[in-house]
Amino acid sequence: MSGTRQLGGATRRDVLRYAFLSAGAATLPAWLAACGASTAEVAADPGPGAGGDPEGKEFSIAPGPLSAVGPLVETGVDGILAPAGFSVRAVARNLYNPVNGLFDPLGLSGYHWHASPDGGAVFAAEDGGWVYVSNSEEDAGGVGALRFAADGTLTSAYRILDQTRRNCAGGATPWQTWLSCEETADGLVYECQPFGTAAEARARPALGLFNHEAASVDLDTRTVYLTEDSGEGRLYRFLAEASDLLPEGRLKLESGRLQVLNIAGYENGGYPEGQALHTLHRVRWVDVEAPTRPQAEVRAELAAAGKPVPGSVFRGGEGIWRYELPATLRSLPPGGSRPSRALIFFACKGDNRVLAYDIDNELIEIVFDNDSIELPMDDVDNLVVSPAGDVIVAEDGEAMRLIVVVPNQPAKTLLQISLGGSELTGPAFTPDGSRLYFSSQRGPNLPLLKTGSGVTYELTIPPEFRRA
Repeated sequence: MSGTRQLGGATRRDVLRYAFLSAGAATLPAWLAACGASTAEVAADPGPGAGGDPEGKEFSIAPGPLSAVGPLVETGVDGILAPAGFSVRAVARNLYNPVNGLFDPLGLSGYHWHASPDGGAVFAAEDGGWVYVSNSEEDAGGVGALRFAADGTLTSAYRILDQTRRNCAGGATPWQTWLSCEETADGLVYECQPFGTAAEARARPALGLFNHEAASVDLDTRTVYLTEDSGEGRLYRFLAEASDLLPEGRLKLESGRLQVLNIAGYENGGYPEGQALHTLHRVRWVDVEAPTRPQAEVRAELAAAGKPVPGSVFRGGEGIWRYELPATLRSLPPGGSRPSRALIFFACKGDNRVLAYDIDNELIEIVFDNDSIELPMDDVDNLVVSPAGDVIVAEDGEAMRLIVVVPNQPAKTLLQISLGGSELTGPAFTPDGSRLYFSSQRGPNLPLLKTGSGVTYELTIPPEFRRA
């Protein structure tokens, strides 16, 4: 690890620790407003780094409280292991009505939970409760929602998206909608209303046609970041035009540029092998070719014609999350041109990596790979960060764990599903960090069976592991 430096009594490690503590500010940062900068200026190319050479240096990010969890023990629920003091309950099983618990494969009671639950998110309600939304990775796709009261009681369940295909992951927007992503070669992103109905969902083709996995929004720069689940995948961003920003502080997601990320030294189809990105590297964004067409087809045509194929390769892009540093605790990163404002974290299952990207300084680094954990991860998947700053990655391989990623340090295991034959998906925290929702995509929904067609669970977290 590189050394820390002091900033008004706080080290750079302290500063980046706060990157995990707040998310999704919908207005121009105070430190930029004070300097007279506009949102459009933030989105512009920051130019050459003013903070020196980033090569050989790292982001310094401290762990959250869940990195201190103890050994796993049996919870007594479907073979799930968790630390002592944590509890688990099943909140929805496929073919059952989640509210009354009735087995209802035909939906005669009005609703049953979907099969193959995948990516999810939590949205706070005005009454102190919340909604957990969950994609279905079935061919029929769609999104279901569970509405909870302030005391955690499940009060209703309903659909917010229908008639789509293989909805894998997605992302919550700062204006409190859910972007649900289709994992097909010509997949779309749909914007859904967590407190609404399926009839209110809208396709957003400007976000590209490709094997979508997940999405994350940086409203300050009018940008949506998107991962692609493909061995030749790219990291995308949709850079919205100024006219796409509505007065109420949301994006229409209709007008803008679709771009892919190039890492310096690994441009246009290059792939950083081994430990090449264990220190900071510069990046640049380039426009995709034919943004209204399926991108895998476009790449194949460019390669066949001997032309450059834009974008560095990210093998099997998965979960993605944006975190913002408080304005008073921003510092200049190595090689940066301005204090770090927000970081994007994303996972790639093809090489079991988690990467961090500094939005304004255009710097990237691997902060976790299988060198960081004693038992290597098998296919990193969905990614979430807790309100207290813990980076959590789900594993869809044989071990089926939720891993607490401690950037550039050894990782810890938070939870494991021991029954096998499934994938662990959809981790999402309530705003106070007291509950973590997740699913076993082929979990046991029928009596006496160890596998099935999907179960969604709630993990209750003791108070001492919620504090920043």
